[in-house]
Order: sequence, then structure tokens, then C-alpha cells
Amino acid sequence: MSLKKSLTILLAFGMLFAANAEKPIVKVGDWYYKQFDYRKAILFYEKALKKDEKNVYVLQKIADSYRLINDWVKAEPYYASLAQMENANSVNKLYYAEALRANQKYPEAKVYYKLYQDIAPTDASVKERLLGLDKVEELSKDRGFYDVKNLEKINSKYSDFGVSLYKDTGIYFCSNRLPEVGVVRKDNWTQGNFLQIYEAFKDDTITGDISKCNLMTGRTLNKKFHEGTSSYNDKMQELYIDRSNYNGKRAFTAADKTVKLKTYRIVWLPDAKRWGDELIEAVPFNDKEYSVCHPALTKDAKTIYFASDKPGGYGGVDIYMSMREIGGQWGTPINLGPKVNTSGDEMFPYTAEDGTLYFSSNGHTGLGGLDVFSTTMVKTGNKMTNWTDPENLGYPINTNSDDFGYVINGDNKKGYFCSNREGGQGDDDIYSFTKKGIILNGIVYDAATGLPIEGAQVVMKDEDVEKGKAKSGKEGDFKFAATPGKKYKFFATKPGYLPAELSFDVKEKPELVKIPMISEGGCNMEITVLDKKTRDPMEGAKIKLTNLTTKKDELCTTNKDGKCSFAVEPNTNYRIEASKETGEPDTKYLTVTGTQSTVGKTVPCTIYSVLELEKVKKGVAIKVENIYYDLDKWFIRPDAAKELDKLVKILKDNPTLEIELSSHTDCRATAKYNMQLSSKRAESCVNYIATQGIEGRRMIAAGYGESRLINKCQCEGTVAVPCSDPEHQENRRTEFKILKF
Repeated sequence: MSLKKSLTILLAFGMLFAANAEKPIVKVGDWYYKQFDYRKAILFYEKALKKDEKNVYVLQKIADSYRLINDWVKAEPYYASLAQMENANSVNKLYYAEALRANQKYPEAKVYYKLYQDIAPTDASVKERLLGLDKVEELSKDRGFYDVKNLEKINSKYSDFGVSLYKDTGIYFCSNRLPEVGVVRKDNWTQGNFLQIYEAFKDDTITGDISKCNLMTGRTLNKKFHEGTSSYNDKMQELYIDRSNYNGKRAFTAADKTVKLKTYRIVWLPDAKRWGDELIEAVPFNDKEYSVCHPALTKDAKTIYFASDKPGGYGGVDIYMSMREIGGQWGTPINLGPKVNTSGDEMFPYTAEDGTLYFSSNGHTGLGGLDVFSTTMVKTGNKMTNWTDPENLGYPINTNSDDFGYVINGDNKKGYFCSNREGGQGDDDIYSFTKKGIILNGIVYDAATGLPIEGAQVVMKDEDVEKGKAKSGKEGDFKFAATPGKKYKFFATKPGYLPAELSFDVKEKPELVKIPMISEGGCNMEITVLDKKTRDPMEGAKIKLTNLTTKKDELCTTNKDGKCSFAVEPNTNYRIEASKETGEPDTKYLTVTGTQSTVGKTVPCTIYSVLELEKVKKGVAIKVENIYYDLDKWFIRPDAAKELDKLVKILKDNPTLEIELSSHTDCRATAKYNMQLSSKRAESCVNYIATQGIEGRRMIAAGYGESRLINKCQCEGTVAVPCSDPEHQENRRTEFKILKF
């Protein structure tokens, strides 16, 4: 049996007596069953079954015993018999379907899931399992996203799982391998040794494989009973551990005679270079009546995720979260809700640095047993409102066996998970993975109505090479295998719609690819983005079109011709925003906005709009053209105000910009006078811009007088140079330079 399957680690105490020949065989089996020693219980039940092959009670006990030790192969024939008996519990149809699914007999499993669904129509998990059977073929394909390897150097013939990352140098994990020293103690349920925590580190080779493995040392670590999964947080230098609820030599049982798991905390002492002597309860919601286990701390140590079978959840085991309050205490646990939790079991949560939550479940659409899923928190403002639909990671991370405990490092490329799949070295094994690719999800929708378009032909290309072809589903959905860091082009076609084209940059955590399609005969808007300096079309610019009536936004990335097309509504005003990243920290394209209107246009129509993006560099002066002042004056003339309004628009379009606005004079008059005059003119410019709604903190006024001439026209001393009025005019200028993007 896979140890992690029993979230509530059960400990039986007292001597197990030998079977009494005078006592009925079934009662002896029941005694062992109540002690959670299912393997011995099976021996006596099978003897009893030989005397009465149709004994429903005994058949049920044998089937349940094999299920509880996770032996679905042997459980299957017993559940097959029970599922067809009218006097047996109807839940056996569900358990038989589960056995068939685990044993990869998917068509037969579908039949019995449906039979059970007819009996229990409110059980939502059955619908998920049926959907999973329809997706088995897809989820079973190796799409080349992961390179998976067994950690042969540290796995044993026993159960090794529960990986926690330790910086970049190693891992912690738990194992029930035989201890090198000390007394061997058995867990009656699993007939295995009690779990202990181990540490393993990378070797000095080029590949840096995990190879060195040791029992973790500490005065309060690895004592009498189970010590299981852990979570190390480098910020707090502490390790959270789940372990059996015991104090010294005594274990505390719950009302059901089992010993639950609690979460504990131990702190690293950097000066002493060892773990502290206090292993204390980490959370105030530990309880002897239910388990609080599989802790997972976020990198900032402000949130802990955990698994629990506490009352009030959605199923057997649910995932919860708690936030650290002022003073360091953990707040009231929050159930992650029905998007994550099902009537089955959800466990082994882990949060990656990009915010993705990974967890294992046997209740969501999967291949069988526990599968690994990912989801992301949905926020409104700073408040969590829900989670995205969990995504099955597919093969080779998931199989029809138990796959769980997925953790991934900060660069989102390498990590570990655990599995009891065939081909391993023991019960549960630890596997490493390298992430080579991702699933890129997308939708095709009607640009005017926002409704999904089913049956659109979508082609994905890398450069001019076709990489995939798909038809959009009922929800307009499609998906492709993609490589992070690449730019792909998508082409969508469907009768009744204009062809659509979209460029998309794939990131480590990609956004949804959204392809709007415009119906033939409607009103369309074509937006072209040009480089302001070269006048060349700009591919890859981001366009946001906002309907000023509904406030609805449409997004698009320009194609190689610098164009984006949108379906627009008649008699409506729109705001257009264009932007583009340069990839350089000190250089940026200034965001530009504009407006367009379909008011008074007759359908069908096409409206054209052109936006120009200007590349600017931090600290480099940009001249504001045509700023003139009356002689010896500094007030803003109407013609100058029109030019300054252009700068106001730039600041409004780019609300994070901070600038220095400077005024310069020619060399005529004294240097002192020119400095004073230019300072007053710069301040007048800043004051005017502030009256147009720009915060004063975003601007600095600077007068440089004649100190920064841009030509040879000097007037003082022996270096005086005769210049014409146009040459002096070159030095009389107003400039701005960007201090902060």
C-alpha cells in the first residue's frame, strides 16, 4: 500500500493475538480489521469465504480491505461480485468503477460510473470521473513537455515521498525504509516501518544530481512514530512537519481509535548550524479528532496551505489555507472551495513562486488514483474570489497510479514529484523532472458579441512552419503544445467570418490566447501602429480597444504589417491604446491613446486609425517644439499652451512617467539674468501642466539659462562668436527628459 494514501495515519496498540480455533473465523477477521491490520484480516476472511462463497458481509470486508491497502487488482473481482448483488450496498458500483479505472479498463468503468450516477445523481465527483474517462487518451499522450527520471540514488524498496525543496542544494523527504540503528517499529495498517524524515543533497557533478541521503538529525526529530511531509521556508529558516499526535512515548487517539496528524514547526539555528530543540505545534487549529497535514508555506511565509479531513469540507480530504496575522499567529483556516475540493480527496498542496497552486486529487478528471493538478487564485482587487478550473498535468507526470507531491523550483523549470507507478524501485518513489514545454490554451470568439465560436479552424505557426492545427470546441476552446520564450502566430478561419491573425509571446506562465473574429458584413476597425521615427509598421505592439459605453476592453497584438482588426458596434465611441515593450530597462515606447467613433457610419463599414509609437530613453532630452515667449516674459502664450498640451497627453497616457522640464536661453544678456529667466519659464510650464490634471510630484522644473548651448553661439569673453538670429533661436528651447518610467 502507498503510505500517503492514508492521510490519517493509524496506530494500533496492544498485542495482536493469534486466531483462536474455538472463535468464529469471521470474528477474528473483524478484530484484525478494527485494528487496521487489513492484510491479516484478509487471511481470515478468505478462509471464511471458502465455506460460504456468497457471504455478502465477508465479500464486502475483503473488497474494502484490498481497497484500503490500495491493491485495486485484487479488489476488482470482489467488487465485481458485490456490484451485481441486489442485497449489497450500492456504493460497490462506484468502488467497482474505481477498480476498473485504476486497472485501465476504461470502457467497463464508464458503465458502472453511470450505473452509480443513476443511484446517486447528486455526487458531483462521478461526473468528473466520467469526463476523465473521455479524456484518458488525451491525458495519456506524452506531449514532450517533461523529462522525468527516477531518483535511483536515493529511492529505496520502501516508500519514499513528501518532497520539500531546501534552497537550491537539496531536498527533504520522508521514508519508511529500515533505520540503520535503533528499534524497528511497525504500523499495523501498512505493515511497514514508521516514517522518518531524510535529507538529500546534490552531488558535485556537472548535472548536480540528488545523490547524498541521510537521516535528518535533531534532538526532537525522528522519534517514535510517523514524521511525514515537510515544508521548508528559507525566509523564516523554519521547517513545518506533519507527524503523529503524540507526546513523548504516548500517542493520543481520536474517537475513532486512530491517531491523527498534526503540523509542527522547528527552527534552524544558523550560529549553531543545527535544528533547534523545540518541535512545537505550528498552527492553532491542530486537533486530535482530525488531521492537519501536508503543510506548504508560500515563499513570503505569509500563507500556509494544508490538507485536512476536518468536518465541514466537501469530501474525505480537502485543501485549506491560512494567513499569518500580525504577531505571527495563523488565522482561521479557509476551505479553497468547490473549484479545488471535491467529494474525493485533495492533498499535497504546493505553491510555486509564480502563484500557481499544485495539488493532487482523485476527485477531478484524471487517469486514475491521485493525479497532479494546477490552479491559480482569482482576485478582485486584493481579495481572493475563486480559483481557476484545475488543469490535469497529464502524462508523464500523471499515470493510472498515484501521482502526487509535485514541487517546482523558482525558475519554473525543474522539480520533483512522487508516484507508485510501475517500474519504480519501491512502493512510492521520488522522481525528478525538467520542464521542457507547456500547454497553451486559447479561445476563439465573436469580436462583436463576445460569444465563443465553435468549429473555427485554428493553425499555429512558428515563423512560417506549421506547428499545430485544431478546431475550436463548444466553448471556442483550443490548445497546443508550446515552448516558453517563443513567439507564435495563430490563424483562425470559419465561413461567415473574416480570417483572423494573432501573434503571441509565450511566457513561463502564459496567458490565455484570445482570437477575436469579425463577422462578414459588420462594422470593422483596422488599427495600424507605426514607429514614429522610421514610419515602419510595428509588429508585436499591444492594442487595447475600449467601448466607452460598455467599458468593455478588447485586446490584440499587431501582425507583421503593424495591424489589428476589431469588430465594432455602430453609433459608439471608442478609446484606443497602443503600447510596446522594448525589453530594455532604460528604453521604452511611450504609450499612445486615441479615439474613434462609429457614430453616423453606415453598415457595412471599415474605419481606419493610425497610431505612432515613439521610443525614448531615460535621461535623454526631448525638445518640445514651438514654445515661444514674449520678450523678457515667462507667461504661457496660447500658442505655447497648445504645444504643452501634447506633453500633457503623453503624461496622461503614461501615468507612471516622471520628468524634468527644462528651459534654455541663448547667450545674449547676462548669464545671471538668463538663468533667472529660464527658471521662471520652466516653472511656468510645470504650473501650466499641473492645471491640466498632472500631479506636481511627477515634474521637476529646471532653468539652465545659457549653460547648455547646443551650438557655437557664445557671447561672453574672448570666445564670443557672431551668430544669426536663427542660430540663437536653436538655443532658446524647452525640453523634457524622463527621470522614471
